[in-house]
Order: sequence, then C-alpha cells, then structure tokens
Amino acid sequence: MRVSTAAATAALGAAALLASTAGTATAAPAAPADPVGGHGTHLVLLDGAQEVPGPGDPDGTGRFLYRISHGKLCYKLSVENVAPPTAAHIHIGQSGEAGPVIVTLNTPPENGSSSGCIRAQRTQTEANASTVLTYWELQGIKQNPFFFYTNVHNAQFPAGAVRGQL
Repeated sequence: MRVSTAAATAALGAAALLASTAGTATAAPAAPADPVGGHGTHLVLLDGAQEVPGPGDPDGTGRFLYRISHGKLCYKLSVENVAPPTAAHIHIGQSGEAGPVIVTLNTPPENGSSSGCIRAQRTQTEANASTVLTYWELQGIKQNPFFFYTNVHNAQFPAGAVRGQL
C-alpha cells in the first residue's frame, strides 16, 4: 500500500508541477503593461518603401500594434532608424494611395515608442477632428483595415518617413 501511496503522491506532484509550469509558460508571452496585447491585437509593419508618394526613409522601420475593444482603439507605435519623428497619424487610403488624416497619434521619440487609446465618438467637430475617431471610422478600421494606414513623418520626409497598411 505504501508503494501505491508514494506513486500516487509522486504522480500528483508531477501533475502539479506540470500544471504550474504550463501556467507559467502560458503567462510568459503576455505583453508588458501597455495598452495593447492579447487576443485581437493586430501587428502592422512600417517601412519607407510603402510610403506614397515616395520616397520614404530607406532604412526606417516601425511597428504599429493595435486593438479595438469597447469603443476605442488602443495602440503602441515604435520606430527605428527614423530621424526625430514630427508627427504620426492614421489615414484613410488603400495600399499605393495617399489619403487624408483621420486621427493623430502620439508621436514616438527617435528609436522609441509611444502609445495611447482613442475613444470613438458620435460626431467630430473642427476642434477635435484630429484627436477622435467617429464610430464609422472605428468600425471601418475593424471591418476593413486594408482601407487604412498609419505613418510617421519627420523633417527629412515631411510627407511620411515610414508607412504600414492596417
């Protein structure tokens, strides 16, 4: 009977260790405390070759992570090899075309990142047009992201240094 109890105890111990290890392995890839991460997060890669009209920054790159949830778009925007950025936006426009700004993003520092959340509102006014999304725009990004892009501007590339299609 002792052997059975010892075997059962060892099996339970191994199962507990496996469960705790599995729990740790699942939790380890979790994103750091920032506004995006987890299920429903989208990754957009930015580079100068996508910029229209070009040329964009030939060695500049970036990442735009975003998630839409509870009536808001939360994001983290990072750039590398882009001289000090001066502005960042989401535009409406398909791949290969330039389009108007629909919302301004927090501008990342050179070789750094910025983040934020933009809540959708029923209407835009002239005063808030660059800082809010309408419900229509948010739904458009959610359902047809390929109609939108994000880009980062700087003094050397005022029309856009890097761009990525959502």
